[in-house]
Amino acid sequence: MATMQAVVFKQPYKIAYEQVPRPTDPQEGEAIVRVMACGLCGSDLHPYRGAEKGLRPGTVCGHEFAGVVEQVGAGVQLEPGARVAASFTTACGGCWFCNHSLSSRCEKAKLFGWIDERTGDGIHGAQAQFVRVPNADGTLVVLPPDVSFENGVLLGDIFATGYFCARNALDALARSGVPKEELTLAVVGCGPVGLCAIAGAQALGFEQIYAIDRVASRLQKAKDMGAMPVCPDQDPQKIIQEATRPTNGGYGVDAVLEVVGAYQALETSFQLVRPGGVVSSVGVHAHDRGFPVSPEQCYDKNITFCSGRCPARSLMPELCEAVGKSGVSQIISHRVPLSRAEEMYTLFEAQASGILKVIFDPWG
Repeated sequence: MATMQAVVFKQPYKIAYEQVPRPTDPQEGEAIVRVMACGLCGSDLHPYRGAEKGLRPGTVCGHEFAGVVEQVGAGVQLEPGARVAASFTTACGGCWFCNHSLSSRCEKAKLFGWIDERTGDGIHGAQAQFVRVPNADGTLVVLPPDVSFENGVLLGDIFATGYFCARNALDALARSGVPKEELTLAVVGCGPVGLCAIAGAQALGFEQIYAIDRVASRLQKAKDMGAMPVCPDQDPQKIIQEATRPTNGGYGVDAVLEVVGAYQALETSFQLVRPGGVVSSVGVHAHDRGFPVSPEQCYDKNITFCSGRCPARSLMPELCEAVGKSGVSQIISHRVPLSRAEEMYTLFEAQASGILKVIFDPWG
């Protein structure tokens, strides 16, 4: 039996780098991809921390990857040798949702790195040397020669997600009559997705961006990218009220991008946004605390709330050029062999100083 090295979920706070069966013999519509780069995502921490339950022990982790097509099954148009990146969920490319730019709601979507412990339904992930890709033509995107495997990893999840979050806000503000260059924006959470939201917002034309996070190294990176850093201990609401006084009387920012997936982050977002503004949320709220504001409060402030999983596969073709121009690869803080996954999970979960985005080399 062919084998490979991979990162495997064992139980909360325990993963292992070990030898597992290698995917072979692709079936109809499938491809086997040799993984050349894969990422550690904040969403990987939800089952790791035990906040998201139901992941079957033994599942190969990870949903961010780029690589080279190794084998294809019947009916697949992609050819072996193609350089590709994948969206974090599979997409059939043919259902109503895929045909209407909402691949995240594909009727056949499966999240890489999630197999249900009760039903056994799901697929293995990509923190491995090889990965099996169902619906290969709908899921994989051929990378242009000037897009690196690292940028392909960012393209298939966090860069697309950050861009999607900012675009939702911009679309909702289109009827406000405020010129794009005058719009103010706050990003709550400056981990990898938050930094990608800053890059995405800049690509869309936002110029005045406030970045809010408790981790000094993350705030510094946000500042390096052109955002104005604000620590939560400094009273962000007061700072933003004063900063927006010349433009709108100090009512707050036009839009807030919430990327953390925590009750307090969403609560802060509603405090910072002006009446008639937008809260755009892409954080995965794996908690049971409910919603921080009532429908009445939203009504009284005329708030537009946007949320949902990013349709990464729908966005990837148009973002192939933008991912390079954005300079977003500067958020990669660690490029390490996959064999160091246990160490990286521990550091990333602890928000250790200096750790932002981790890219694994499965062959290093």
